[in-house]
Amino acid sequence: MLTHIIENLLQFKGLFAKRRARKQKKSHKAQSLVEIAITFPVLLMLLSGLVEFGFMLNYYLSLTDVTRETARFFSNFDPFNPDGSDDLTFYQNAAGFLIQSLEPRDAQDTTKKIQLDSAADDIIISVFSVSGGTATLFPTSGEYHWFNNDSSRFSTTDIASQLVGGAPNTGILLVEVFYDYHQVLAFPWVTAFVPDPVTLYAYTMMPLAAAEPTPTPIP
Repeated sequence: MLTHIIENLLQFKGLFAKRRARKQKKSHKAQSLVEIAITFPVLLMLLSGLVEFGFMLNYYLSLTDVTRETARFFSNFDPFNPDGSDDLTFYQNAAGFLIQSLEPRDAQDTTKKIQLDSAADDIIISVFSVSGGTATLFPTSGEYHWFNNDSSRFSTTDIASQLVGGAPNTGILLVEVFYDYHQVLAFPWVTAFVPDPVTLYAYTMMPLAAAEPTPTPIP
C-alpha cells in the first residue's frame, strides 16, 4: 500500500514538473517577443543612422578627391601675368575644373552626382607665397570665391604655421570646397540629432612652384 502511494506521488510530481516546464517555456517565448518588440525600433534607428552616415561619407570622399585632383593639376600653372599681376583666369579655370569634375555633365551621366548650389555652397581658390615664416595671400584682392557664400578656413598665419621653422621659400595652392549635404533618407529620428543639411568641407594644399618667392637681385 505504501509503495502504491509513493508511486502515485512520483507520477503526480512528474506531471507537475512537465506542466511547470511547459509554462516556463511559454514564458521564455513571451519574454523574447517582448524584448524583440522593444529593441527592434532601436536597432532600426541605429541601422538607418549608419546608412545615412555612409551616404554622407561617400559625398565627403568625393569632395576630397576632386580638391586633390584640382590642386594637383593646377600646381603646374602660373597664377601671375608676365608683369607680376594676378591672373584671375587661373582661379576661374581652377574652380571651373573642380565643378566639371564633380557635377553631372548631362542627364545620362550618373558617375558624378554632386551638384553645387550657388545659394549655399562655395569653392575657394587661394595662392600663398611663403618666405621667412611669413605668408602672402594671392590674389592680392583676397581669396577667390566661386559663389561667395563662405570664407576660407586658413589665414596667412595658419599657412605659415604649417611649415617647420627654417623651411625654404615656397608657394602653396589651396583648394577648398563647401557643400551642403541634404540627407538622403532624412528619417525624423536621424534629423532630430543630425542637422539637415550638413555642411561638408574638404580642402587640399599643393606646392605651387610659380608662387615661390625669388630672392631680390643684388644691384
